[in-house]
Amino acid sequence: MKIVILRHGEAEIYADSDAQRNLSDYGHEQAKSAGLCLKNLAIEFEQVWVSPYLRAQQTADGVLSELGDIPRETLDGLTPESSPSQLAEALATYRGGDLLLVSHQPLVSALVGLLANADHRAGPPMSPASMAMLSADTLLAGCCQLRWLRHAPTFEATV
Repeated sequence: MKIVILRHGEAEIYADSDAQRNLSDYGHEQAKSAGLCLKNLAIEFEQVWVSPYLRAQQTADGVLSELGDIPRETLDGLTPESSPSQLAEALATYRGGDLLLVSHQPLVSALVGLLANADHRAGPPMSPASMAMLSADTLLAGCCQLRWLRHAPTFEATV
């Protein structure tokens, strides 16, 4: 199974609340480019999990405009202040196919660190629209292999 963890695209600075921040024009471009990158990699996602925050929803919209119609679930456990350990527990019970997760810093880096190294402090830096792909038979802390990191604007693979 593969999981791609994607940080939302670049967001505007001001809004009535953090949850209501829109993507900037560049953030919308990043989301579509990330979707095109994933489409070219031919990863067949079975499901998309998305933070309820507006910028994450808009990022998922842009990605899915390239990938097509994939079942999407909005989860409160994907907000910036969410617990990576609680999210890892939810992932451990996931029995579906390849999964795309759209969320925020610091959660995305912490989750990659936890899944790959069993340490939430060991995650890579992830700028807006950065994504990491991990693979495992079961998504357990410390049992996943980090396959690649890709960062906007080029989305060239590293690791």
